[in-house]
Amino acid sequence: MQPNLFSRQPPSFRSFIIAVITCFVVLFFNWRMPQVVQPARDVLYAAYNPIYALASYPVLSKEWLNQQTKSEAQLRRENTSMQAELLQAQVRLQKLSELSAENTRLRGLLDTPLIIDGRMEIAEVIGTDADPLRHIIIINRGAASQLKVGQTVLDDKGIMGQVINVYPHSSRVMLLSDKEHSLSVRLESSGMRAIVTGTGDLGHLKMEYVPTSANIKVGDKVYSSGLGQHFPAGYLVGSVSKVMRHNTGEFAQIDVVPAAQLAGGHHVVVLFSDSLAMEQPNVDR
Repeated sequence: MQPNLFSRQPPSFRSFIIAVITCFVVLFFNWRMPQVVQPARDVLYAAYNPIYALASYPVLSKEWLNQQTKSEAQLRRENTSMQAELLQAQVRLQKLSELSAENTRLRGLLDTPLIIDGRMEIAEVIGTDADPLRHIIIINRGAASQLKVGQTVLDDKGIMGQVINVYPHSSRVMLLSDKEHSLSVRLESSGMRAIVTGTGDLGHLKMEYVPTSANIKVGDKVYSSGLGQHFPAGYLVGSVSKVMRHNTGEFAQIDVVPAAQLAGGHHVVVLFSDSLAMEQPNVDR
């Protein structure tokens, strides 16, 4: 005789019914007498902690191994990227500081050619000019990066110079200290305009055509004026380091220390601006 399939309940079904009844009983006790169930719950939580730790161990181990196996080249790339970001932020901060001072001084005269958020290109100094009498550096950005003759080059302290030659993947930059370089500047304290020229000394510039009666003193900040459109206005050029007034001369002898690190520095910033659509660089004389 064939056994009756419905003569008894399957063991799995009976286990399910027992489990459901047990759950309802536990829920009832948890509802009516939580102080009785809480100790058991605490014991279960404590027992689960090692399981959670073991379950997360493979993930933590993988992250740790990834950190340990990073190549030196990758770390160098990350370091270079962070240095470039820091340099860009410092240049923007420099400009914002000058703009704030300018706004306070001029009380709303906003028609000055100040530029804050123009495009900037980070470049690396890869060499210097072969002529020891010239102060020219080579950077690793050129026509492929849309660089043009006449663009302003800065570091995180101030203006360094100006692009004078552009090649496909490199450019030549004439520094402020080159004897053939000059730019129009403005004194922060008085607003007086003048011309700063190079002397052939990386740490020494001179200010020309300043009358002996001019109100100027050691420590005065010198900024680009924007006249001639060779350089955008409001970027730091340097500070006055020496003032000599001669009784017989019409002009005072004024020395300026450049703010930028002309003798060093590994990265520079090249500014892009519609107002600098120039064909010839540097001379504002």
